[in-house]
Amino acid sequence: MDNPMKNLGTPKDIFLESIRDCLGKNEGQPVIQRGNLSQSTWELQQLSEDLRLSLNKDIDGLTTKLSATAEARGWNVHHPVNMEGILDVISEITKKWGSTDITRTDQEVFYEYSIDSGLSNLGCKITTIARTDLQEDRIRLREDIISSGIGITGADYAVAETGSVVILPRKGLSRLVSVVPPVHIALVRKQDILRSLDDVFLLRRLDYHLGNDMGSYLNFITGPSRTADIEQTIVIGVHGPKEVHMLLLD
Repeated sequence: MDNPMKNLGTPKDIFLESIRDCLGKNEGQPVIQRGNLSQSTWELQQLSEDLRLSLNKDIDGLTTKLSATAEARGWNVHHPVNMEGILDVISEITKKWGSTDITRTDQEVFYEYSIDSGLSNLGCKITTIARTDLQEDRIRLREDIISSGIGITGADYAVAETGSVVILPRKGLSRLVSVVPPVHIALVRKQDILRSLDDVFLLRRLDYHLGNDMGSYLNFITGPSRTADIEQTIVIGVHGPKEVHMLLLD
């Protein structure tokens, strides 16, 4: 006796053929063009130089676009014009959240703008979080992050198209600073603003060709987390910081 379930449904080959017809594709494995992966180091260097020149010419426009996009993603965007302005913004945040315990990453921007001394004068306790290979140090630093009310990081890049802050992995840098404290403050230098994700990946391809440490991930932060339940009710900040601030620095 024939199996009544045998002829139910569309045969696989007919189903796939109909999809190919709809997509205008030929039978067989698709030919994937990966021209970008065959670029030489010299070509990538030229493209990167051209990119930097183009970005510098449009820095005001990129700043405006990043501000608008970031605010739409849930960032609180600030435009301090000097060191005093930076400290004023952070001071207001500490007052709002009732916390002066701050953890920060070990990045160049903190030394460029002398952030630590300014915050210390405001009565803040600053702990620099540097990833370490010693287990006891990792435990202590993790406890410092958990107990802090505010985490401050720099930004390797900011993407105007998506409103994202990008932090590259590197030795000694802990991404927990941007994830665990209830408030995250990102310090973004305007010269680090890129137009799109394509710009990020171009610069990363060059890093790879130059033999730089690529790490195992890219940390994209696009505002506070958004979580939806079955009724599609959006809740902000369930996973990670409840409030995020972006300071655009000249």
